[in-house]
Amino acid sequence: MLLQYENDLNEVWLFLQRNGGNHASHLSFLNDKRFFWSQQKQVLIIYQKAGNAYIVLGDPIGKESLIYGAIHEFHKYCRQINMTPVFYQVSIRYMAAYQELGYGSLKIGEEAKVYLPDFSLSGNSRKRLRTCRNKFEREGYQFSVLFPPHSKELLEEIKEVSDAWLGSRKEKGFSVGYFYDDYVARFPLGIVKNQNEDIIAFATLAYNQPKIDRTLVIDLMRYQPEKSPNATMDFLFISIFNWCKEQGYEWCSMGISPLANMKDPDQSGMYEAAGQIIFDKVNHFYNFKGLYQYKNKFQPKWESRYLVYQSNFLPAVFLRIIRLIHANQVATMGKFILARNPLEKLKFGKRPF
Repeated sequence: MLLQYENDLNEVWLFLQRNGGNHASHLSFLNDKRFFWSQQKQVLIIYQKAGNAYIVLGDPIGKESLIYGAIHEFHKYCRQINMTPVFYQVSIRYMAAYQELGYGSLKIGEEAKVYLPDFSLSGNSRKRLRTCRNKFEREGYQFSVLFPPHSKELLEEIKEVSDAWLGSRKEKGFSVGYFYDDYVARFPLGIVKNQNEDIIAFATLAYNQPKIDRTLVIDLMRYQPEKSPNATMDFLFISIFNWCKEQGYEWCSMGISPLANMKDPDQSGMYEAAGQIIFDKVNHFYNFKGLYQYKNKFQPKWESRYLVYQSNFLPAVFLRIIRLIHANQVATMGKFILARNPLEKLKFGKRPF
């Protein structure tokens, strides 16, 4: 076992290129993570400290046959130093290992993944998307993908777009991407230009995924409010899906929809019920249901994501996660529930909220 902080990201980068990543592994490069190397450095666990807890982001990464052992090793390490391990946004894949160690679980949402071999703009169900693409192309908007290394001028231009989108709000972190030059510079950029060759929207494309079931994650998404017509993000997503399909990717992830489908038949407690009520009814500050419905129009496959924990007092666990995500803000439970997602209030063709 080797405990490492943020100092050697190149080693993490090379490990991910060899072993593939998961839906959150690209967030390792935000400079706000720690790394636990397990099983003779054949498994990587990405985490951060929050109070007396170590919050792990996503599933462990590495050799499949060693993942269970790595989870046990991290659990033992935390006990030795009197820290509480928490696993955030994990899949069902290794749930048996957590259950063996006495952990509980709570579904916290679903990840939207578009299966690219089946993605098409033909047919009546895709008429609006097809109309959107044709309209933008007819009016002279252009989509392209730019690969690293990115020039200083390009980074400055998209930083202006990012700043315009952000306005007076502060960036978040940990499980949410934020604009950081060294981070953005690592990944390809999907960009939309207008008729004047100005970049009006962009997304970073994280591609450090398995060679089998090749997956690309649409990460940081920003647009220029003053220059972007309605449906700009529809056009961006459609273009990214088509590009990914041409490049031979199997899947394209649109990220997590918080609190989606919490009516899990295996879970029926107070928190699941509360989460479902928030999802269905609360839309004054954040429309969880609208976000889910927007992503769902691209007909993705939905994969459940869970919070795995030991503490019986879940609000304390949530507060620790909040402090990581809102590191530069005053964190409260309400702010966590109403946290802004990059898709909120974007230029959709049909606004979900």
